[in-house]
Amino acid sequence: MADKKKLVETKGTFKIIGKVTRIDKDGAFREEVMDKPNNKNHGRLYRSLRFGVKTSPTNEITVQTFDYEPEEVFLWNSKKREKDPNYKGDRIPFGVWEEQQDDLREQGYAVLQSRIGLDYDEKGKLKTKGVPRFVASKEIYESLDNGDSVVVEGTIRYSKYKNRNDETVEQKNYTIEKLFRIKDIDFEAEDFEEISYFEQEMVFVDADLDKQEKKAYVTGRIIDYMGNFEDTQFVVNFANEKGEVDQDMLKLAQAFAKKMKFGDVINVFGDTINRVVVEEVEEEEDDNEDDLLAQLGGKQKPKHAQNYTSRTYITEMSINGVDKWEQGVYTEDDFEKDGLIEDDLTDKLGGKKKPKSNNPFEIDGDSDIDIDEDDLPFWW
Repeated sequence: MADKKKLVETKGTFKIIGKVTRIDKDGAFREEVMDKPNNKNHGRLYRSLRFGVKTSPTNEITVQTFDYEPEEVFLWNSKKREKDPNYKGDRIPFGVWEEQQDDLREQGYAVLQSRIGLDYDEKGKLKTKGVPRFVASKEIYESLDNGDSVVVEGTIRYSKYKNRNDETVEQKNYTIEKLFRIKDIDFEAEDFEEISYFEQEMVFVDADLDKQEKKAYVTGRIIDYMGNFEDTQFVVNFANEKGEVDQDMLKLAQAFAKKMKFGDVINVFGDTINRVVVEEVEEEEDDNEDDLLAQLGGKQKPKHAQNYTSRTYITEMSINGVDKWEQGVYTEDDFEKDGLIEDDLTDKLGGKKKPKSNNPFEIDGDSDIDIDEDDLPFWW
């Protein structure tokens, strides 16, 4: 067997636009000292933030942060980079940054870890700034209320754990990297368009086509920056809103089931769904029972009381298309990075086209959101 190669991280990102929920719950924000003697961070101060964002009346995504108080802050200065191509940024103690952050911004220094915009100036321009995520979580919590409209971008992390019943539970953590307050969203507006977008690079494992459900269940392997990996499931829905087969999405589902092989590296994009479907279901009638009850007289039960509410919970990452496909990158025995294939190979897979913008995470059509320092090297 050949030597095992280092696994390359597969990155996942998201962008959602919606209304803040659950930020008033107990424990939504915590600032505590880690009190676990066996934990390497025992004794360190940390902050955590967790709340929901409704992207539609029925879809809600939970976003979060968890960060220890940093010892140092990484700073970037574009002017210094222009003068010195070898400039790699600066690091200063966190306490120094806290005391001098305004002066540092005026000098052109920026924090790259996270970016927030929570207030508008007198001209209606959103005031944005880069801050350590440890700082961002507290400012977000203190500035937002339920019902505020926001755009949130960040990274997706995958993990699994055993619950009290010894059952394996999968977690998808949507970690906030950028958050901006925007104009109030009207879910009832004619031009409202839901945005719960994600992109995920992954190693293809397998796919199962279910013609009855009109879905393909895709298993992807996610590799983190440490080389650890977890398998998780995605879905290709090839039924339209009327329940009819969408031929282009069916083509994509069949491509996953027939064309892709274990070890291929693909980048998918689609929608994050965490939705509750509420339906009014009529009770089944029993003719014998109805005849018996009719003999008692009185009025018939009102129509609204003859129904009961059925709730169906749908949680899935729904793939709309593929914009990268590298074949044969990994094998089960030897994970080794392979070269890129021709771009036009993805055209044969079907599915929807990726958003026209080169950056699907742009805030489209909102001129009030003007983010400075566009030349900063934002990466995840």
